Amino acid sequence: MKLSPLVIFLIGAVSVVHSLTIDGSEPTVTFQNTSPLFATYKTEFETKMNDQVKVAFGKTLDTARANLVSFKQQKKLARAFGNANAYSVNSATLQGFQNYSLFAVASGFMVGVQAPSLDLGYYGQIAKDIKKNGDLYAGAGVGFSYLNLGINAGMLVPGLYVNAKYGALKQKIQDFDMDFSVMGFGVNYRLLDTKSLAGIIKWRGLSLGSGFYLQKDKLNIHIVPDSIETNSHFRQLVLSGSSSSDSASKNILLNEMGYTDDAHDARVILTPAFDMGLDVSTMTIPIDAVTGVSLLWGTINLTAGVGLDLNLGSSKVVLRGDSDARITSDTTKVTFTKATVKVDGSTTAAPNFSRIRIMSGLGLGLGPIKLDIPVIYYPVSGFAFGATVAVVW
Repeated sequence: MKLSPLVIFLIGAVSVVHSLTIDGSEPTVTFQNTSPLFATYKTEFETKMNDQVKVAFGKTLDTARANLVSFKQQKKLARAFGNANAYSVNSATLQGFQNYSLFAVASGFMVGVQAPSLDLGYYGQIAKDIKKNGDLYAGAGVGFSYLNLGINAGMLVPGLYVNAKYGALKQKIQDFDMDFSVMGFGVNYRLLDTKSLAGIIKWRGLSLGSGFYLQKDKLNIHIVPDSIETNSHFRQLVLSGSSSSDSASKNILLNEMGYTDDAHDARVILTPAFDMGLDVSTMTIPIDAVTGVSLLWGTINLTAGVGLDLNLGSSKVVLRGDSDARITSDTTKVTFTKATVKVDGSTTAAPNFSRIRIMSGLGLGLGPIKLDIPVIYYPVSGFAFGATVAVVW
């Protein structure tokens, strides 16, 4: 059986994982003491110090892998960001202005959020939880449309409206970098006409809509975990098993070099910082039914509706970072080569194919100038909210 290209795309986008790896080469040690006594022990000192630093460096990597185990796979995070990206596609929505006479020109933004629960108190800490816990079913998406132009195409088909939108935004906010774009078109059909209910109250009829929107969102989050510190017990190893005469001579040299009983031999310190890059691309086909009521001759506008989003696309999470491991010592008579630890991992997942949504909105109007605050609820613990400014005629 031959699979269609669409089926192959969907299967490939569901989940591709490149497990997280944390690796690096340990630093090497060179002693610089030039005293005649030291020449006798230079090779032994360097060999034992290198052995201890290697052990300490290995323990540091093991600790880093254990501390970052929650970042090993990002399947839940990738899917959540894909969903949130699709939720935010309704930027500069015209849902509150349907059944206009000639045209509508709108600009605005929409923020989409996917979270593990419906607890509203959780949404404010999503970013912190992602940076701390790694793979969790939480994500956010931001949509911004410069222009959404709607035209009454009733001259072609009575009751038909068409619109096209485009937007892009590039912004850096603290540890977040964002690069966003959206484009697409929509069609709406006026199933039921508007009716005045009581003079100052007007029912805005019922509109059915659909369309196709492509939205891309690139995010970068800088992750800085807690530092890891591992001691290297060089002095203890040098003195253990030595003869009395050797032990006395070595003790003198160690004290001269700063490796005393009261000082740590050396410490390997690592902060395995890395960037979490998200490359999200979704294609959304919305299907919805919207109605509304205007009060006080259009000064206040209330909107309600239900819809279904059909989503395709992919969400890729890439973890990349190089961190230098610092070696601290109480002496200036030893040098350490540079040790770099690399963090590397990636996961690809698809957004959920279908999502039911419940729409509402509160709008204010002053003649043709409109302000609308849309809120969209997704029963699968997600929501979107935004603001739209429009000129409607």
